[in-house]
Amino acid sequence: MACAAVLVPGLLRGAVGAICSQAALSKSTRCALRHLSLTSIMKSKRKTDHLERTANVLRQEVVTAAKVCGTVNESPSVKRLRLLVADQDFSFKAGQWIDFFIPGVSVVGGFSICSSPRLLEQERVIELAVKYTNHPPAVWIHNQISTENGQTGEMDMR
Repeated sequence: MACAAVLVPGLLRGAVGAICSQAALSKSTRCALRHLSLTSIMKSKRKTDHLERTANVLRQEVVTAAKVCGTVNESPSVKRLRLLVADQDFSFKAGQWIDFFIPGVSVVGGFSICSSPRLLEQERVIELAVKYTNHPPAVWIHNQISTENGQTGEMDMR
């Protein structure tokens, strides 16, 4: 079964919550989540990872369940990932992103939510559009998740 953990922006400006698998809620991940709010933003010209670029953003933890309920190849290089969110109280605002934590992958990906808050209200689904790159979270989404052959991801939103 494919699993992942992601941080989802909260409703407060500059705040985010998260989607986490049970595996991602391990002690090491809890430490990593705690580290997010303590890390200062990097200002060098070198390439920085997503967590370094967004380190100054307050992350608010909200726990709920989510499941990969579909994938669509939008183009040869872009895959749309649909996540079913069970918690009726979960919501987001347009323009927010997800920090994607994947068990066994040390790099965290940041992906924008490309669906509208209305889709969440009507179908309890959020969607991500993920371009294929050699970035480990994008590789994982493009190569590991497949609902067509019965494989699904089980996640907890945090």
